[in-house]
Amino acid sequence: MNELWVAVITGFFTLGGVVATLWFENKRSAREHTRWYVDHFIGDKLENLRKLHVALVDCHFSMNLYGNVPPQTLVEFKENVASKQDAYLRAMVIASMYLDKPEREVFSKALGAFRQANMAIWLSLPDDELKVNKLSYSSEIRNLDWERFTSTYEKASELLEEKLNPKSLRKIEKGSVTR
Repeated sequence: MNELWVAVITGFFTLGGVVATLWFENKRSAREHTRWYVDHFIGDKLENLRKLHVALVDCHFSMNLYGNVPPQTLVEFKENVASKQDAYLRAMVIASMYLDKPEREVFSKALGAFRQANMAIWLSLPDDELKVNKLSYSSEIRNLDWERFTSTYEKASELLEEKLNPKSLRKIEKGSVTR
């Protein structure tokens, strides 16, 4: 009879050990899956925000340049101005899933300023390159709104700076440099 009790107790503890092992393995697997997902998500988020930053800076730089020294041909305009706005729009749409509504509005306002600048630059093409009545457009469209262009860019740039290089990380970076 004692042998039977020993066998039952041994079997019970063995079964308990197997159940505990399976439970801990399940928890470990769930943590690893969550960790992989977070790492993947954060990597994609940072990559898309970096692409948005590159497109923002590139579009602003190009429109700033051609807003001061207009392109001389329609081809030059399309390659060096319009294409930059298209790239910014594409990057903004992709990155928008990582932004909340007020943040998306900041980038939409920058897009609006870029579109206005794009139109003003397009209308500054020489008459032989652009066969439209430029005077049929209002002065708000024909003249680049530099204040809006600059302020919306600065707000978008500041927002991306905070997302890509937050103050909390800057403190860590400074702390590791001083050691």
